Amino acid sequence: MTLDRETYEKKVLTLVGEAAQSRYRKTAITREMGLQRDLGIDSIGLLGLVVRFEEALGLDLSSVDLGAYVGRIRTVDDALNFGWEMMRKQ
Repeated sequence: MTLDRETYEKKVLTLVGEAAQSRYRKTAITREMGLQRDLGIDSIGLLGLVVRFEEALGLDLSSVDLGAYVGRIRTVDDALNFGWEMMRKQ
């Protein structure tokens, strides 16, 4: 799937908002927010978010060592960069 950066970011921000715990869902999401600290997305929620990336962005992450990446995804900006990097590798 080919997306321009702006469309991609809107899509990912929507996915992050959907992954946030219900009490945070009405919060305006910014790049600086911590996934766990500010949005309540724990490690299992983060794995779910990665699966949503795969589905929504048409990525094939089966050959990617997700453990190496998931541990570094702490902020919304990290999530945006992860997805963009994975899209560019496809």
